[in-house]
Amino acid sequence: MTRTSLPVLAGVDLGTEFRALVDAVAVLVPPQERRHRIEVFLDDLPDSSARLALVRLAVIVALERAAESIMTLPVTDGDRYRIGSEWLISRTEPAPGFTFRGGEEQPPERTVTLADGDDGIVRVTVNGARIEISPPSEQECLRLLESGVRGTTLRFPIFPSSGPSMLARGDGPCELVLWRCVTPTVKFRLPGPVLAAIYVSDSFCESLITLIEVDRELVVHVEGTQDLDVRKLHTPIDFSVADEAEHDLSPLYLDMDEAWRFGVYFRRAGVWWYLQWSAGDHITLARSNAVVHQAGRWHFHTNTDGAGHSLLGADYWYATPQRRTWKTWRHGSTWKAWRHSRPDAFITAPRGEEVLGLTYIGERPALLTREGATVRARTAEDVRTVVEFAGPVVRHDELPWVAVQRSAHLIEILDIATGTVLHRVGTEGATTAGPDRPHLD
Repeated sequence: MTRTSLPVLAGVDLGTEFRALVDAVAVLVPPQERRHRIEVFLDDLPDSSARLALVRLAVIVALERAAESIMTLPVTDGDRYRIGSEWLISRTEPAPGFTFRGGEEQPPERTVTLADGDDGIVRVTVNGARIEISPPSEQECLRLLESGVRGTTLRFPIFPSSGPSMLARGDGPCELVLWRCVTPTVKFRLPGPVLAAIYVSDSFCESLITLIEVDRELVVHVEGTQDLDVRKLHTPIDFSVADEAEHDLSPLYLDMDEAWRFGVYFRRAGVWWYLQWSAGDHITLARSNAVVHQAGRWHFHTNTDGAGHSLLGADYWYATPQRRTWKTWRHGSTWKAWRHSRPDAFITAPRGEEVLGLTYIGERPALLTREGATVRARTAEDVRTVVEFAGPVVRHDELPWVAVQRSAHLIEILDIATGTVLHRVGTEGATTAGPDRPHLD
């Protein structure tokens, strides 16, 4: 397989002072044998300081020296089997415990804790070994953290996959901006107007996969790992993707469960379609038979519901209304949420609240609802306000996150349980020099 990866600081140079930080923390995270992939788990807490956030980024870049690819993950997404090359970076000391499926715990020799010291010092500790480093001022650290894409308008943000990443349109129909958890944003200029997109980071693949228009054809284009069957997908079209790009950015959901049949789902003008290859080199473009389409826990699988009467939640949770009619199933009803081996939960959404989706708080399923500008999370036991926001609210399919766009240059990612801002995706400031799109080949 032709594998290329997108570096943590793709297209961004944070300068000599940051590189000195990386060299300093690398003493505590020395490269051992080179790894194919390192997964870095991060506390999913509001930023305590820009200094700690910049030092955390330096640790991630230091770890990247020992891996072909790095994937950053919030601990909220940590229900995983251990692969033996994970690191945990915590901005609280001591680090909270972390347990993998099967009961294995994160070892202390691959656990980094960061803590504020006196006079702007940051303490970095790994398994009892500690160093103290002096990052730049809080204001300068904040500037460096926001030194990805600058001056570009963000439009139509989406969470298209189960991973902790976000895509948004940039200024033109061919531009996309990619944000990966706690790393600087990256801008891509694709070879044609973009209709739909997904970013995938898996054990054997890191790719930005887009559905674009080239020479009056709808074409699947791949940046990053190239040996993906979806690159075979293309078909003539009689509409303009550039016109569609003024109104929406569709997630691109992958359907690659079978070797003899694979394809993608996408939304156009509010209607779901699929583009599919089948044995004999047949390519089909048609409307989807399913009503609900959602990212699966596995990147190359799409969760669908043909009738559209169920809500699909994270980690194989489902919910259905107890009173099911076309007029009332989304309003003023009690829903049963269930998952294999877990007790059923019954959650009531009062009349007047629209049910946006199924999410979770801790280990409990929750309905995300909206009434006017108020977005709430309802469990079987309680209700809490997530955000007051008049514009669109974008829900993550697997993580307890929602995103709201505060301005043309700022998107905030909020924790559903508390409404706290966990991450800010911003592009304010002068445009940085250099190419818009990293060269990954």
